[in-house]
Amino acid sequence: MNAQQVADRTTVGLFLRQAERLGSRTLFHYHNGGQWRVISWTDSRELVLRLADRLIREGIAPGDRVAIMAPNSLEWLIADLGIQAAGGVTVPIYPNSTVKMTAQIVANSEARLAFVADDRLAAMVAPCRAVRFNLDFRTWLQGGIQNASALARRLEALDPQALCTICYTSGTTGEPKGVMLAHRCIVDQSRCNLGESGFRLRADDESLSFLPYAHVFGRINDFYVNLTAGGTLWISRGLEHLAQDIQTARPTVMVSVPRLYEKMQQRVYQTVAEASPRRQQLFHWALEQGRRRLRGEPTPLLPLADRLVLAPLRARLTGGRLRFFVSGGAPLSHDVEEFFWTIGIVILNGWGMSETASGVVSNTEDRHRFETVGHALPAVRLKLAKDGEILAHAPGNMLGYYRNPSASAETLVDGWVKTGDIGELSQDGFLKITDRKKDLIKTAGGKFVVPQPLESGLCANAVIDRAVVVGDERPYVVALIVPDWTELRRRTGLTGEPESLVQDEQARAEVQRCVDELNRDLGRWETVKDFTLLADDFSEAAGELTPTLKVKRRVVQERYAQAIEAMYAGQRAGATVH
Repeated sequence: MNAQQVADRTTVGLFLRQAERLGSRTLFHYHNGGQWRVISWTDSRELVLRLADRLIREGIAPGDRVAIMAPNSLEWLIADLGIQAAGGVTVPIYPNSTVKMTAQIVANSEARLAFVADDRLAAMVAPCRAVRFNLDFRTWLQGGIQNASALARRLEALDPQALCTICYTSGTTGEPKGVMLAHRCIVDQSRCNLGESGFRLRADDESLSFLPYAHVFGRINDFYVNLTAGGTLWISRGLEHLAQDIQTARPTVMVSVPRLYEKMQQRVYQTVAEASPRRQQLFHWALEQGRRRLRGEPTPLLPLADRLVLAPLRARLTGGRLRFFVSGGAPLSHDVEEFFWTIGIVILNGWGMSETASGVVSNTEDRHRFETVGHALPAVRLKLAKDGEILAHAPGNMLGYYRNPSASAETLVDGWVKTGDIGELSQDGFLKITDRKKDLIKTAGGKFVVPQPLESGLCANAVIDRAVVVGDERPYVVALIVPDWTELRRRTGLTGEPESLVQDEQARAEVQRCVDELNRDLGRWETVKDFTLLADDFSEAAGELTPTLKVKRRVVQERYAQAIEAMYAGQRAGATVH
């Protein structure tokens, strides 16, 4: 197959052209059989085309949806491109999704087939036909291409405007919404990232990828942008092996959500706290030299601080070759951002959505400003609505939500995506996110959590009168809970006023049973990890409720900030007054 016969604004056309150009160069490092292995662009191309050929022979027609439900792997990426090479539409599903969520996605997408990691996930995608990576995939790729003419016709027919993938994201109702991205959305947005005022990625860059490919951030920014740049991708074994994988891969570029960077910073400070007083003093002295550099002050001792402390620290955190980190998927705190710049690690904060094919705004190597998400990438236009909502017009803007015209019309207006985020734009184009228009929670790990169904689920128990779920920009979700004290006393036999019971172990145990019942049917990322009992309900007089008795989330979170912080610090806290 001549790559030039496949449209270059399709994901497959882009891949085939790069494979033709780069040939025997390494595309992927992947872990298999207890060791790291490599596969070239040419060999990857052969696997993709073999899979596309097999899918065509299995009856997959252009436009048919094919799901992938598995952890990150070489097979995942080969399957993604193979589906699209056959003219199909990739439907990623998180491997830790609940049975209910998986069933909703399979039903809504009308997937005809699903690639899955193992038998457990095969059962979850039923009645959809499952092909197991751990059993069936190798057999599927054996024997070479058997119908080259049919495959060539399918490849030549690929249209940049055609649907390429449906990525499901949580809506305000908790029902998954399928973001429709055409081939051109992914290709144009990937090229946009590498434009003149974008990221300076090179063919000799090596990126370590660990974010789930079921999310657009990891899949587009790790895989497709790397594909566009012609670089090499290391597929990490997962979060539990990430520190070791960083030392092995020694990446030049790495993309992550803020939670990883927060953990890196915490690990550094924890190690320092356990060191001798002399080493602690040396570390803080070196850190101060880095801060002086950021402030633009003279730093004659910085080379010494770098040689003794900062350079070894960078090597331990990044492997020693890193040019920059990219942070997205959730807000990056100023403290974490400044820490990395202080020790000499460039971290570039950006912003985007599934609906915009990932990042459309970012700080870059050439243009950076603290406490912002950067400037619009090439070909991206931004504007603010009257209420401050950020509207984005980007090459990657979605076609709409699959089989959901009302939600599409609400979010996509005249080519502009209504993002739901409130922001400020400086005169020179730097964007600062100041608020979220919707109540959708976005954890520090980049996962979306819809609070209303969780709160309703908790309040379905007679022992709970009201619940407010929080977790935005946090590692996990917690709750402020107002019990029905009369019912709680009846069930437990406790006596006394609420103020005396908020930290009672028996009272907490009764509420914990309600929380456990709710958590059983939730995905791991959205389970309520802790809660604080409140003695009194919220009130309109205190400014915590609207006239229609809806909770004012921001007011409540500010008023109970101490109790919330205590939960994230691992301390049980009872709040007795407003």
